[in-house]
Amino acid sequence: MTMQPAFQFSLGHQVLQGLVAVGKYDGKHPCLTAGTTAGKVLIHCPHSRAENDQQEVIFLNINRKITSICTGMLNPNLGHDVLMVGTQTSLMAYDVEENADLFFKEVHDGVNVLAFGNIRNISVPVCVVGGNCSIQAFDHEGSELYWTVTGDNVSALAFCDVNDDGAAELICGTEDYDMRIYNHEDVLKEITEMDVVIRIEPLHKQRFAYALMHGTVGVYDKMSRAWRVKSKNRVNCIDVFDLDNDGIPELIAGWENGKVEARNEKTGEVLCKDYFQAPIAALVHADYRLDGRCTLMSLTTEGDVRGWLPSSTGADQGVSTGPSAAEMKDNDAFRELIAKKNELTQELNSYQEQVKQFRQGGKDSGQGIIPTDTKLNITLKSNRTQGTVELHLMTSNYSVIRAVVIFAEHLFEGEACMLHPIPPSNNVIVQIAPAKDVQTTMTIRAMAGLSSNSVQYHVFESTYVMPKFAMYHPIEAHQLPKAAEGYCQFCLAKRPNWIWSWLQKSFINLDEQMQQPRGADKGLLLDVNFISLRTGEPLCISMTGEQGGTITIRTDNIEDAGELIQDLCAFLQVTELESTANFPEEMEKFKQVLLRVDEYNAVRLKLTAEMADSANLVKALIVKAEDYRMLSDMTHLKKVFAGLQQTNGDLIAEYNKRANNHQQLLTQLKEVNMMIQKAAKLRVGSAKTRVVTACRNAIKKNNIHELFQIIRTGHDSSGS
Repeated sequence: MTMQPAFQFSLGHQVLQGLVAVGKYDGKHPCLTAGTTAGKVLIHCPHSRAENDQQEVIFLNINRKITSICTGMLNPNLGHDVLMVGTQTSLMAYDVEENADLFFKEVHDGVNVLAFGNIRNISVPVCVVGGNCSIQAFDHEGSELYWTVTGDNVSALAFCDVNDDGAAELICGTEDYDMRIYNHEDVLKEITEMDVVIRIEPLHKQRFAYALMHGTVGVYDKMSRAWRVKSKNRVNCIDVFDLDNDGIPELIAGWENGKVEARNEKTGEVLCKDYFQAPIAALVHADYRLDGRCTLMSLTTEGDVRGWLPSSTGADQGVSTGPSAAEMKDNDAFRELIAKKNELTQELNSYQEQVKQFRQGGKDSGQGIIPTDTKLNITLKSNRTQGTVELHLMTSNYSVIRAVVIFAEHLFEGEACMLHPIPPSNNVIVQIAPAKDVQTTMTIRAMAGLSSNSVQYHVFESTYVMPKFAMYHPIEAHQLPKAAEGYCQFCLAKRPNWIWSWLQKSFINLDEQMQQPRGADKGLLLDVNFISLRTGEPLCISMTGEQGGTITIRTDNIEDAGELIQDLCAFLQVTELESTANFPEEMEKFKQVLLRVDEYNAVRLKLTAEMADSANLVKALIVKAEDYRMLSDMTHLKKVFAGLQQTNGDLIAEYNKRANNHQQLLTQLKEVNMMIQKAAKLRVGSAKTRVVTACRNAIKKNNIHELFQIIRTGHDSSGS
C-alpha cells in the first residue's frame, strides 16, 4: 500500500542526517528542530508564528560542528522542553523559550550521540551522552551524575524496559558491533551484531528496534532477536509509530535511496511505503497540527517534510484504506498455507519423478538416488598449521557432496559461504577463521549424490553450534611456546567437573584424558593448556583446592581473560566475583598511554594560550586598520592588512595543530576507557561496577599508582 501524506512542506534548508528532534519549548507547541550545515540549529515554529506574529523558522548559531541533538524536560520545574546540543567536544543545554543557556559543559570524551530519559537509581531526568568508549549523564545544572565505560565509541542510545521490571534500561550500541543493556552500571546483556549499530528505538513493551550501518533493520524481543531484514541500501533512520491504528506500533525505516517503509513489528513484513527524491535524514512523530492526533513526519536531507496520520482518518490523510485487521490476519494465514502447499507439491513431484525414472530405466537410472541410510557427519577440528578451525563434512557411505552452503553470523563476509568441491568427494573441509570469540550457530546445507554424474541430489539440512573459544587449540604443557607472564586469579566454590563441563562447551578437541592433571603439582585439580590460533599466544587454565576452589587463568591478553571469566560466570550462573590480576605487558603499554595523555593535555593548554594571544592581536589590528581607513592613510592600512593576513594564517595553522592534537588525545583517552572496561570484565556484579567507579575517581585525581592498584586488586588504597 502507498502512504498518503496529510501535509507536506519544505524548510528551505539542508538538514544533516540524524540531527532532528521535536520539542515543546513553550510547553504547548511542538517545534521541529534540525541541525544544518555551518553549525546552526533550525527551529520550525508554525504555531508560534500564528499566535505571536513571529518568524516561522529561526536559527541558533552554535558555531561548532554539531554531532547530536535531542529535546526533553531536563528541568521539570521549567514546565517545558529544553534543547540539548552535542558537538565534538562539548554539550550545551539551551532554553529556547527564555533564550538562555542552562549549562555549557566541556566533554573530553566527545559527544557522538545524545538521549534523554531516566536512569535507574537517579531521581532526576538526565541527558545521556555517548562518547569515546564512555557514557555520561548530566542533570539540568550540568552536574555529572553517571559515568561508565563501553567497548568502543558509542553510536546509538535508547531507553527500553527489556526485562519488564517497570523501569527502562539503557541500551547502548557501539562501533565494535555490540549492543549492551545497562541496568544502572550493571551490564544485563551483551549482544553482538553484524555491523555498527546506528539506531535503537523502543518499540512495544519489552521489544526494541535497531538498525545497522550496512542496511539491516530488525527487532529484539526482550534480549533475543525476533526478526531482521537486510537490504542492499543503507538505512539512515528508524522510528516507531502506530500507522494502521491497531494499538501496536509499526517499525518505520528511512533509507538512503529516499524510501520510507512501515513494517509489521512482529514479522517484519512491509505494510506500506513512500518515496522521496532525496535521502531520508530523520523520522519523528508528534501532534504537530495540534488536533489531538499524533503525526509521523519524515525529513529529507534537502529539507522536505511530509506528515502522515494513522489510517483511521481515511484514505486522504493516512494509509490508503484496505481490509480490516481481522481480514488481513486471515489473508496472511491463507498465504502461508498456500506457500506450504506449493512447497510440499514440489517435493512430491520431485519424488514421483525419481521413482518414475527408476522404474523406466532399471538399475542404471537409479544412480542419482543415494541410499536411504545415508547420514551427514559434522565435526569441528582446529588446524594449528593454518591457524584456522576446520569444519569437516563427511557422508556415512560412498555418496559424494557436490556443494555446501553455510549460513552463519560473524564467520563469513555476507554471512554465508558456498563451496563446490572439485571433484566431488564424500569428505569436505571448510576453513573458518572468525575475527572475534563469539558462539555461533551454523545452518549447513549439503547437496549429496551417488556420484559426480548424478542428476538427482539429496539436500541435507542441519545446524551446528561453533563454541565461543573454538580458535584455541588444546596442547600439552610441555608444548607451550613460552610461559604467559600475565594472570588472573579468583576463588570459585565449584566442583572441578563443573569447570570441565564449561571447557567442553566453550572449546573444541578436548580429550577426556585432559581432565586429569599430569603435572608434578599434586594440588592441581584441573590443568588445561591452549594456544591461540590467531596469535600463537599461550592460554593456561588451572584449578586448585585452595579456599574451596581457586582458578588461575594465565595469558598475556587481559581482554581474553575477561571474556573467559564472563563466559564462565554466565555458564555457572555466578553473579558476584572478585579477582586479582597482573598483566605486566598490558600495564606497561597502559603506562605509556597515560604519559601520552598528559603530554597531549599539556600541548593543548599551550596551544589554547597561543591562539588566545593571536586572537587578541587580530582584534587590535582590526581596530588599527579602521583608524587608518578613517584617516585615509592607505600606506599604513596596507601594512596593517598584511600583518592581519599573516596573523590569520598563523591562527589557522595553530587551529590545525590543535585539531590534530585533540584527535590524538581522543585516541589515547579511548585506550584509557577501554583498559577500564577490560579491568572491569575481570570481575562480576558489584565488584565490576566498583572497579569502573574507582578507576574514574583515580583518573580525576591523576593518581596513576592507585589506578594500577585498582586494576590489579579491584580495590583502591582505602580498600573500598
